[in-house]
Amino acid sequence: MARDFASIGTVVTGAAADTRPGANKLPGRAQPDFHLMHHPENWEIVETPTGDYEWLPRLKPLYLQAGINGVRSVRGGGVDDSAARLSYRDRGWTIIPRDLGYVTKYPTARGQSSYLTWDTPHLMGRKIVVRHDAEGYNTFRRSLVESGVIPTPAPEALEAVLHSLQSRINRAGKSIHIPGVKARVEADEKRLKGAKAATKRKRAPRKKAAANV
Repeated sequence: MARDFASIGTVVTGAAADTRPGANKLPGRAQPDFHLMHHPENWEIVETPTGDYEWLPRLKPLYLQAGINGVRSVRGGGVDDSAARLSYRDRGWTIIPRDLGYVTKYPTARGQSSYLTWDTPHLMGRKIVVRHDAEGYNTFRRSLVESGVIPTPAPEALEAVLHSLQSRINRAGKSIHIPGVKARVEADEKRLKGAKAATKRKRAPRKKAAANV
């Protein structure tokens, strides 16, 4: 039976995760802490529960692990990620504030393991199975744009994604007679159609509010 660790996760806002003696612990090596970040070119088209499509920012983790991406170890333990964050900002990336609660930590035998808040680890025997709350994560990503943490996408960024998807459809066209390929092409064509509709909604001018009389 899988063991659910959801109740022992701690959203990182300064407090440490539960490390009480005897508390349930995940096996294996702890996953490093991280920031989420976004580059203006990184967007993806996502199907909503209603069957429509929307553009959401594609986020990337900046792992707080010494020796990776300019993160340095400091005397006495811990890491210094200031140079890494500055380097990414200079290249146009937006570092998402950690106080938005997107990191959750779980205790392991070798320290605390960091997960995306919408990823919940479950222990199945000796194997860790991670269940992802896609709808919750999409709501979070959508809120980043709506709140202005991430600027709305430039038309050129969306056009690049559309061009890449169309190119993939064109390349697969030679093998459309293969059932598996045909299914993928049909799915991509549906996404492309939805992406174009979502792009038009993005570009539609906002109606001016009626003047107060």
